[in-house]
Amino acid sequence: MELVEGEELSAHIVRGPIPIAEALPIARQIAEALEAAHEQGIVHRDLKPANIKVRTDGTVRVLDFGLAKAMDGDGAGNSAMSRHMTEAGMIIGTAAYMSPEQAKGKSVDKRTDIWAFGVVLYEMLAGQRAFKGGRRW
Repeated sequence: MELVEGEELSAHIVRGPIPIAEALPIARQIAEALEAAHEQGIVHRDLKPANIKVRTDGTVRVLDFGLAKAMDGDGAGNSAMSRHMTEAGMIIGTAAYMSPEQAKGKSVDKRTDIWAFGVVLYEMLAGQRAFKGGRRW
């Protein structure tokens, strides 16, 4: 596995909102990485700021494809492990970045990564999570 030097995007966001001029090149590179994965039939399923590194030269790397799965021809997941985990009722990923389909344990495709990308982009620009979680009684 490649050693990727740089700062996790999550550490950058903790300092506050990222100015648009700085956020757009980061967002573009994230989108390009996802597009490249999707063209290869891969869905990441755990895109979040902690899985994105920004090198000092501005190069962005999307990391941790540990929950990724392959899509079949119609865009649905075809990984035997993924199917088994879904059938068993296991929901995998990071809740704050999951698409509704993923959170419900339904079949996912590249749109689940696009959802997570939108959540990450919001967090970059707002400097806080879109979905904070927690229970209200």
